[in-house]
Amino acid sequence: GIRDPLWSRGLGDVYKRQDRDTADPIGGQIIRDENGSPTGVLIDTAMGLISSKIPRPTLEDEKSALTEAMKTLAKFGITSVHDAGINSRTVRAYKELVTESKLHIRINAMLSASDPLYQDRLAEGFYSSDDETFVIHSVKIVSDGALGSRGAALIEDYSDEPGNKGLLRYNDERLEFLMRVAMNAQFQVNTHAIGDHANLKVLDNYERLIAETSSRHRRHRIEHAQILRYEDIKRFSELGVLPSMQATHATSDKNMAQNRLGEIRIRGAYAWRKLIESGARIANGSDFPVESPNPFWGLHAAVTRQDRSGEPTEGWFPEERMTCLLYTSDAAD
Repeated sequence: GIRDPLWSRGLGDVYKRQDRDTADPIGGQIIRDENGSPTGVLIDTAMGLISSKIPRPTLEDEKSALTEAMKTLAKFGITSVHDAGINSRTVRAYKELVTESKLHIRINAMLSASDPLYQDRLAEGFYSSDDETFVIHSVKIVSDGALGSRGAALIEDYSDEPGNKGLLRYNDERLEFLMRVAMNAQFQVNTHAIGDHANLKVLDNYERLIAETSSRHRRHRIEHAQILRYEDIKRFSELGVLPSMQATHATSDKNMAQNRLGEIRIRGAYAWRKLIESGARIANGSDFPVESPNPFWGLHAAVTRQDRSGEPTEGWFPEERMTCLLYTSDAAD
């Protein structure tokens, strides 16, 4: 089969030697001061320069952490979650927990496209435990960064930082490769895209690859679909792609989002109602641990466009409000 060109070079080549002059990795940025010295702030893939040196937890450590996380979610009344992007080691940890009868909730896991063994896991096909408490039939790909760190990939410059358009995690060839091999394996492809540039590239790939692989029925998703050009909003329903969105992102980001995007682009950001009226079906969630897993905060944000303090009084761009339906039955479907 086709082999991924990055992994053929060996993962160790990516983060071998680091010093003051280390170049920004693809999809990341080392923030530097006026003298060119690193400040210690690392954006997106640049974090790998440090995380690659941190000793990995043992398998038992990972199983313990997963168990505690599941217990916490169960306390909120949550019975099933999507674990968005797990590597081969975490797959093993979950499988051992299944054998030990220690899954407290149902886990629908997505294979991480950044796992060196990504293609090996795809070649194994779908997985389901006998009791269906742990299943794998989808993948998670990350195409850009976050808006707050200015890592989200924008078509035009950030309004509050001229010359900066954010970061794409992969070049065009690699992004297409990661999506194609998953679709050829009949997996659902869930791609993180926040900036309008990232969403445009992901939608273009979906349009081409869904037709090529006849996989529309897999209901591929864009995770977050946060900042969209008006002309791209209608493409979700046309392509059968689900915008997987998180209501609390709007109310958490409202204090900086308009500064980042300006008066025009903000109208295509967190545009829930525009997507709904175009015929798209939103799958709503929490994006924990970035946000609280408490579903009531998500419901509150969805129907009020207010933060936990009830601000702003009339809601932030209240014309984009959702109903509880979009956070409950539609997400489940």
